[in-house]
Amino acid sequence: MRNQIVHRALTAGACAAVLVGLVAGCGDDSSDSSSSSTAAATSSAAAASSTAAAADPAITEAVTTAYETFFDGTAPIEERSKYVENSAVFGPVLQGMTANPQAAGTSAVVKEVTLESPDKALVTWDLKVGDSPGLPDQSGEAVLVDGTWVVAGVTFCTILAVQGSGAAVPGC
Repeated sequence: MRNQIVHRALTAGACAAVLVGLVAGCGDDSSDSSSSSTAAATSSAAAASSTAAAADPAITEAVTTAYETFFDGTAPIEERSKYVENSAVFGPVLQGMTANPQAAGTSAVVKEVTLESPDKALVTWDLKVGDSPGLPDQSGEAVLVDGTWVVAGVTFCTILAVQGSGAAVPGC
């Protein structure tokens, strides 16, 4: 029992360190509230889930590739930036992720992809830190941009908001 508590505490601490590192040096003096973005993304995903249908295998594979590549802490920034919506706007955040050694241990596991519309999918996934599920059962979105499925900007902003500093993140 005590080992489980210690393990959970260490996992939570590692998650917090990674998420803080993701936005290191990326804040500005803007008064934007990331919590309202998180609430809006959650409401939007919940409302949309009632109309979504299972995605076909090709879409599921493309969305899985986008999530796994984008959240792979060891992938080069040039590769990761291909798989996020508005990648040019997220440049400073992506640079911060690359510079953080703690973020190198992150990865994503996609559990389910449902198609909401021809260019939008809902994704259930885990953000892993090493071999541990850092943030399990996340709800996210993927969007089709110029023929490529990418992680939706709102999903990336939601993950960044979890770190809780309240600082505005470029692109969110």
